[in-house]
Amino acid sequence: MVEQGIENPRVGGSIPPPGTKISKPLMLKEFQGFFGYGPIHLSPNWYRKVVQMAIMTQPWKHPRSGIYYFRREVPHDIRHIIGRREWKRSLKTRDLALARPRFAAELAHCEEMFTAARAQLSGQTKVLASDAPKLADRWAKQVMEAWEHDERLLENFTAQTSTVSSSNSLALSGNEIAPASDFVDGDDFSARARAVLGFIKETLDRERLPVPDGTDLAYSALINTFFARWCDLCRIAHRRTTGDWRADLQLPDAQKPLTSEKEQAKATGPKLSSVLDAWAEDKRLTDGENRSTTKTIAEFATTVTRFIELHGDLPVSAITRGTVQEFRNSLGKMPTRGKGLKGMTAPELIAKAEAENLPTASLGTVKKQLRALSTILNFAYRRLGVIHEEPVSASGIIRQLNKAAQRAPLRQDEEKAYTWSELIQIFTSPVFKGEWKPTRADYGEAFFWLPLLYIYTGARREEMAQLLVADVLQEEETGIWYLYVRNEEDQRLKTGSSRRKVPLHDDLIELGFIEYVSSLPQQGRLFPKLSVHPNQGYGHNFGKLWSKYLKEVVRLNSKASPNHGFRHAFKTLCRQAAIDEYVHDWITGHAAANVGATYGTNPLSRMKQEIDKYPSIAKSAGLIP
Repeated sequence: MVEQGIENPRVGGSIPPPGTKISKPLMLKEFQGFFGYGPIHLSPNWYRKVVQMAIMTQPWKHPRSGIYYFRREVPHDIRHIIGRREWKRSLKTRDLALARPRFAAELAHCEEMFTAARAQLSGQTKVLASDAPKLADRWAKQVMEAWEHDERLLENFTAQTSTVSSSNSLALSGNEIAPASDFVDGDDFSARARAVLGFIKETLDRERLPVPDGTDLAYSALINTFFARWCDLCRIAHRRTTGDWRADLQLPDAQKPLTSEKEQAKATGPKLSSVLDAWAEDKRLTDGENRSTTKTIAEFATTVTRFIELHGDLPVSAITRGTVQEFRNSLGKMPTRGKGLKGMTAPELIAKAEAENLPTASLGTVKKQLRALSTILNFAYRRLGVIHEEPVSASGIIRQLNKAAQRAPLRQDEEKAYTWSELIQIFTSPVFKGEWKPTRADYGEAFFWLPLLYIYTGARREEMAQLLVADVLQEEETGIWYLYVRNEEDQRLKTGSSRRKVPLHDDLIELGFIEYVSSLPQQGRLFPKLSVHPNQGYGHNFGKLWSKYLKEVVRLNSKASPNHGFRHAFKTLCRQAAIDEYVHDWITGHAAANVGATYGTNPLSRMKQEIDKYPSIAKSAGLIP
């Protein structure tokens, strides 16, 4: 019934040619381990897979050289990580008896690499058992180099050796740990683990690698190799403390790359910094050389710099979903406030935040930075074609952050609006009584008028700071004064909906705002003494000094942002005054809630009617009767 087929030594039979029908009894006898139960028709495609399985689960003998090989097809889902379609290694023998144990060892190594690749694909980094000698040698080399720079570290090491060995019941011969070979598996493994686990964790943390699970083969390999090196270091330390500085240790694996480093070395294509430069050039050509473009490029460059400080300037093809996950974790540990943060690198910032328990980045901040990285990598994916996927989007991490942000309760440091009592404290402070002016720079009337414009219009900081005198207008039909917020000359708006006409509240007119405008040259700026920052615009320097003024002069203790707190407070006061939402959305430049809201125009008379409902902060603060 079985025609001539391909020999299958594993089951002691042969695989029949395509088209052969196999009955259940024959299948159980001849092909156990290959097929299931019931009659099966071998199609050509299925037949090819069975033949491939038979070849790749046993040593394969080359038909010409007679040398045995390990051969296995790399699964499609991890092929781009492994970098090949087939895992093929020479077993370097023509003797099947020698080939079989070598095949088993190579099979274990292959499985470990496949597992590591899948862990990397799912957003994890994995330590392999083959990395253990390299990590142990790197640790030992670092310890010995430290001894040479500071002999006190050698003395500390020898003192700790006695403590660790006695507490872990490890045998001592004189002042030296007994050779590692004297210890066998069993009860001694837990003692070895207690002795060196701290060194392992410290080394893995430095290499940005996770500690393997206790059931993982790599875990026991790390314990054994680190313990062996620890024993070696103990003997070297004992000799050096007695004056024998010729005692040395050979560390053959210290310079060998880890598996993860090999994968990065195999990655080709431009580095992340080069892709950032290419993206920035493209954005300038597309959006033009303006302050908004410069600001966006600077913000994205900051995110890329943080990534490089944490992970190195990797080729973009080496940035995986796992790398993105590690970066996301690091971003969540970055401090948002604290003294002396300026100029520190990302690792230094994280260490400082942990040591001083500083407030760390919110989900929104992390999401914003990941979107910046996503934009750069998407440029490499779609425009340059140098990576097979955009790993930030592919990981789904931004969608996850969106959901988490929706579920997360409001944190205390996210209460963004000034309270009414805080507003009164601000507008009864010295600058509004003519009792305070900046000491180092002349900001003109900006310190008086800008905070008032912010709280009465809900505008963004830069929208008011960049206004021209010509942007203060009066409608002929109604006589209503308004501000024209628009893109002109070097003025920049955040979104298209930000272009708008904003009616002036009567309090501003009564305080003398129109008289102030009339005193300025018609072709000039509304706040001519504000200097422009190349990236942050006209409001940047004002914002820094305003924040300092609130803290040091007003002594304001508020969770609200010094400038943006006015925008949030404006929206809150509009809702309390029952001002129509579409009106205060238009005034603040927020996008329309639906398509219908974008049709037609918003008459100034209707907006003025609503803004007249807004409470008089100036009267409550005593600025006007």
